[in-house]
Amino acid sequence: MNDNTANLTTTPVRALMFGCGNMGQALISGWKKADGIDFTVVDPAGPDLEGVDVHASMDSLEGEFGLIIIAVKPQMIADVMSAAKHLVDPAGLVLSIAAGTSVKTLQGILGDKAIVRMMPNMPASVKLGLSGLLANEQCGDVEKSLIEKMASENGEFLWLDSEDKLDRFTAIAGSGPGYVFEIMRLFQTAAMTLGFTEEEARLLSVNTVYGSAGMAAENPKPLEELREAVTSKKGVTLAGLQQLMADDVLAGLLNRTVESAYNRAVELR
Repeated sequence: MNDNTANLTTTPVRALMFGCGNMGQALISGWKKADGIDFTVVDPAGPDLEGVDVHASMDSLEGEFGLIIIAVKPQMIADVMSAAKHLVDPAGLVLSIAAGTSVKTLQGILGDKAIVRMMPNMPASVKLGLSGLLANEQCGDVEKSLIEKMASENGEFLWLDSEDKLDRFTAIAGSGPGYVFEIMRLFQTAAMTLGFTEEEARLLSVNTVYGSAGMAAENPKPLEELREAVTSKKGVTLAGLQQLMADDVLAGLLNRTVESAYNRAVELR
């Protein structure tokens, strides 16, 4: 717990968010539903956010904020935080969703302050997201509880214990929707080669993936067992899987995909 924790226990907690691009808007669409938190956004683009107080600049802001949210591009953080020092200093907690900016880097900019890094993914916009969370030593139960309240409005969350683990999370869950959308696109194209229209093929691709993911979410059996449950000996599914799994080409490709993403995350750290 830090010296400014008191302003995180008042109701409502005032949260000030700097920047609100696509990911920021996806997140705040859920965050604003959390009880006991009022959100203000500063973004020159003036995004249209229902139920959120939006300002083009910080000039008209008044009072103290308990939570500061950094959602600007990484190269802008130092300048924005310096210009907003009078707003940042009284805050009890800083949450950063800036990719590739480590807690150590943030501490160098912000000083001795409670900081949480969040790595969300885009399904947060439909409350099906998964957020990786990393807290520094200054964060206590009050700070973590507030972040958990927000993260749960976008889906699930997972606390991680190191910067490296967060980079590994980024390579899987943060970037993962991009991989899945590409697989779905190829699945749609394959369906079209079998004579389905583009609209029909998209429905086949999206609903097959969505239904399978929903089934896996509800069923605790290993994924291999779920695969086998729809695979009959000498059946249609087996014929397809024999091609999909041939020579472990797909397994190798997926491993190289996440390793490449992880290496890039480390470079950006």
